[in-house]
Amino acid sequence: MVVIDTRLTWVPNSAPSIRGTILPHMHRKRLLTATPRQPRSCLGRAFAMGHSSEDLERSITPVADEKSKTPPGDHHAQYLDPSIMEADYEGKPTEEELKTLRRVPGSLPLVAYAICIVEFCERASYYGVQPLISNYVNRPLPEGGNGYGAPPEGTQQTAGALGLGQVTANAVTQSFSLLAYALPMVFGWLADVKTGRFTLICWGVAVFGVAHVLMVSAGAKTLLANGTAKVPYFLSVYILSIGAAMFKPNVSPLLLDQMTTTVPKVVTLASGERVIQDPESTTERVMLWFYLLINIGGFMGVATSYSEKYVGWWLAFLIPLLLYLPLPILLWFLYKRLILHPPGGSDLGNVFRVLGICFRRGGIKRIGRRGFWDLAKPSSIQAAGLNIKTHWNDEFVDDVRRTFQATGIFCFFPIQYLNDNGLGSAASFLSTMLTTNGVPNDVISNFNSLSIIAMAPVLNYGLYPLLRRLNIHYGPVARITTGLAMSSIGGVGYTVLNYYAYQQSPCGDYGSSNCEDGMGVAPISIWWMAIPFAIGGISELFVNVPAYGIAYSRAPVNMRGLVSALNLFNTAVAYAIGLACSSVVTDPYLTWDFGGPAIAGGVLTIVFYFTFRHIDQEEFTLSQNKDYHLELEGTVNVVGENELNKSNNRPAPIAENEEMMISQKQ
Repeated sequence: MVVIDTRLTWVPNSAPSIRGTILPHMHRKRLLTATPRQPRSCLGRAFAMGHSSEDLERSITPVADEKSKTPPGDHHAQYLDPSIMEADYEGKPTEEELKTLRRVPGSLPLVAYAICIVEFCERASYYGVQPLISNYVNRPLPEGGNGYGAPPEGTQQTAGALGLGQVTANAVTQSFSLLAYALPMVFGWLADVKTGRFTLICWGVAVFGVAHVLMVSAGAKTLLANGTAKVPYFLSVYILSIGAAMFKPNVSPLLLDQMTTTVPKVVTLASGERVIQDPESTTERVMLWFYLLINIGGFMGVATSYSEKYVGWWLAFLIPLLLYLPLPILLWFLYKRLILHPPGGSDLGNVFRVLGICFRRGGIKRIGRRGFWDLAKPSSIQAAGLNIKTHWNDEFVDDVRRTFQATGIFCFFPIQYLNDNGLGSAASFLSTMLTTNGVPNDVISNFNSLSIIAMAPVLNYGLYPLLRRLNIHYGPVARITTGLAMSSIGGVGYTVLNYYAYQQSPCGDYGSSNCEDGMGVAPISIWWMAIPFAIGGISELFVNVPAYGIAYSRAPVNMRGLVSALNLFNTAVAYAIGLACSSVVTDPYLTWDFGGPAIAGGVLTIVFYFTFRHIDQEEFTLSQNKDYHLELEGTVNVVGENELNKSNNRPAPIAENEEMMISQKQ
């Protein structure tokens, strides 16, 4: 998948510490877990709304968080430690070398590749199941089929099982994805303050296993025939979403914790060329492997789609279980070979407390106005004589404000996602109206991932370098605008296809509601749907990389977890919209289910450009600096600190690699 900027975790290797001492050598050995400090807050109390109005009138005792958040035996990343980056070390590049020498990645440890395989197994088992939900819930058992859900050979029928209809199918698919994208914020926080990443990954894998076993049982012929398959199936679906939510926020940070190239260093290659061995280039390489295996795993949906069509649900559900089985073995192999950070706390709770105080004191009407964020500063609270206990300083509030400003572009992500994949399950319902000629209707969505794999090298090694050679500035906002426009065009494509499907279907405007008249489908090939799916996939390349590049290069370095949380929230919003619209994501409204978001996307594309176009000029100016080069092709030169994202506040080491959710496919 496409890659954005992310940070590395320090693996001490004969580098000076903050106090100038020599740290012990440690190479791929597990850190001893020290007893973590108790978290000061939890998400359930994050907004601190329990204070009465009388409390707000009393005096304040602000408590600045001066204590170190680093547990004993743990360390921060060298690349994010100013005392190391500003000091001399062997091979440190000069300013001239930073400007002129080529940057190359360092070597990747074996465990990094193993973690990528872990991600492949998990995503393959997840995406082997996810595309099948709509058909299983929506369509009934095909008449004349083999009893396992597969339709009769030579017909245009679609595989089915429960026959609960489009509204229920849309509600199940959207609520499944909503949980998978809303709960990671909670589980990511839990890993930071209580369990650590690896432990929660193991629990997530165990939950995954229970879900897959239940799902295989839901493909039993007897249960399908008597209608009782819905019990194990619905249990398995929602258990699977919880397992994915436990796994999702922890695996990519764990991968980045293993990187051993920790500071920029000048080295000489065998060819004699002097280059900079760069932590950010190393991160780019490992994340390219990571997202390549995610997309390969995503293609397992092709195998399960053909299985449901030609064999039945038992095989379609067994394949993801078989793909899951290597996970426990891989985790057992990795356990003693990983660099693990002990829990050290999370600033996310304090972020919610800051928001709660701002809303409590200023109200919703103050949002966006001068002084809104100042209301949560300890100095402002103390000056007002209020009794609100704080565990942050004034700069922390400024860090939160800067992060929300840097991630304002995320507000436009839901409309891009709705046009990319259709409102709710509308695209799946459209596919059931078209002529398949033996092709499973849910296999066509794989063109989204296929277009990303095919076009990413074209953009990164063709179009973007060509534009730079021609001195054409194609800034991040211009690229995002292009992506939003493309996704709207894809939405128009869905709209046109659905309009003609209704026109030519023997059941008219009810063509996706288990039509049994004539052939039951419109004489339009399902392969036409590959066009809007591919356009949507390519639009992600224009939107995701620059959006996250801007966010991670401008948001303070201690707020990477908040950036991820805001992205999770906006992705969850897209699914919440699909869930809320379940009653209208059905015949005869499907044309407007596509057309409405396409129109809204076109309007919001214009609004986006005129709202954020100033960033393009700012990025162009900043790119002249030695420490800031947002080329938006990978992760080069925005992983570490620059003049925009510096902060004196430091999170616990476990929270330094919170970058995740590069796209909805992670």
